[in-house]
Amino acid sequence: MKSDLKKILSEHRIVAALCNEKELDDLCLSNVKIAFILCGDFKTLPDIALRIKKANIISFVYIDFVDGLSTKEAAVDFVKHYTCADGIVTTKSNQVKRAHALGLLAVQRYFVFDTIAMYNIKKQMSLTNADAVEVLPGVIPLVNRHLSSNGQDPLIVGGFINTQEDIENAYKSGALAITTSIPNLWYL
Repeated sequence: MKSDLKKILSEHRIVAALCNEKELDDLCLSNVKIAFILCGDFKTLPDIALRIKKANIISFVYIDFVDGLSTKEAAVDFVKHYTCADGIVTTKSNQVKRAHALGLLAVQRYFVFDTIAMYNIKKQMSLTNADAVEVLPGVIPLVNRHLSSNGQDPLIVGGFINTQEDIENAYKSGALAITTSIPNLWYL
């Protein structure tokens, strides 16, 4: 699965981060082929995922941000059995394992807040079974270069990617793809 997602990300390098249901129409009309869902609740999530699927966009549910879901493996089961989402985004390695057991794709999300975290993330990346890794914030070239140097895990960076220049800088510093919640950038 990792190689499939890497191929898709290399062809469609801008990933929409849907943070507000009001931007769902924009998302479905945009040029993106992958979206991370960071909004909704257990009642609205199935509809959101279905609309995205109908727009031929691959969707991932960021479990930590959907109201009513938890950090337990049952949240992954909910995504699998009650939505048509293709995968999950999570900070929890147990949820990555559960997603794979259910045939879902999984992106492991990490937050870099200092040099120690950067080195720890690099170690964890070598142990993750995730199909891709997302690192936030994505506007620190040194971090992007360091974390992309293993070349094994597709590196997605997000957070503070607000302009086309931010996107280009992320690519130059080693990111395979970026996530952004700025709808105008979804049309690039």
